[in-house]
Amino acid sequence: MLTSLSRFQALVCLCVFVSTSMIAQAVSMGGVDYNDYAELLEQYVEDSGVRYAEWFAAKDDLRALEDVLGQMAAVEVSQLDRLEQKAFYINLYNAGMLQAVFDAYPLKSVKNIGFIPFSVFKKEFIKQGAQVLSLDQIEKEILLVEYFDARIHFAVNCASESCPPLRAEPFVGARLEAQMEAQTVEFANSERAARLDAKSGEYAYSSLFDWYSKDFKVAHPGEYLNRYRDVALKLQSDFSWIPYDWALNAAK
Repeated sequence: MLTSLSRFQALVCLCVFVSTSMIAQAVSMGGVDYNDYAELLEQYVEDSGVRYAEWFAAKDDLRALEDVLGQMAAVEVSQLDRLEQKAFYINLYNAGMLQAVFDAYPLKSVKNIGFIPFSVFKKEFIKQGAQVLSLDQIEKEILLVEYFDARIHFAVNCASESCPPLRAEPFVGARLEAQMEAQTVEFANSERAARLDAKSGEYAYSSLFDWYSKDFKVAHPGEYLNRYRDVALKLQSDFSWIPYDWALNAAK
């Protein structure tokens, strides 16, 4: 017969088990196990960027990222529901970008990976099923075609200062809408998205709105950003583009 103390200890163990199981289920939703990837992101991603140097020094965690990509390569994407597929490809892009950084680390900018500037985006190195994909293929031929959503531009991370920040958790189908909204709100309210020149009184906007204007479908970048900003921007006819900073998004 259990004593009161024994019953209490058993109850505590049960609660811990249930809590841990619920967390694992939330991350593994849809048949994709993101637990290892989630631990890496939680440990090394901050608001100011990624702690690349610390991650690179932890060889076990470098191997863990390689294992994550190996697990993603084996995922049967067709067996996932549509939201989980979309989340999966965003995660595949971001994990692939991280791996590209570490394969060339130390470095100052991803544009310097490879012999030709920006060739990192064209190189086919990310395995998925029977395919070997490039970052551009995942973003521009899969995500922005099969799962079109302009907010994808704020979810995929190009490991550079001007990019919307890398989210410190995997995207999952069950929470994808909330995660995408949060990414967009964070970016829209940052100086990466819009900056006011105190002298001229004019705004400069992220070059993303110049490069991908057809995706945002607005006449003025501020029109899109104002849907998500806490304080609305004045939609001036004269504005400029923020020079894109390709420096590595290392944590400060």
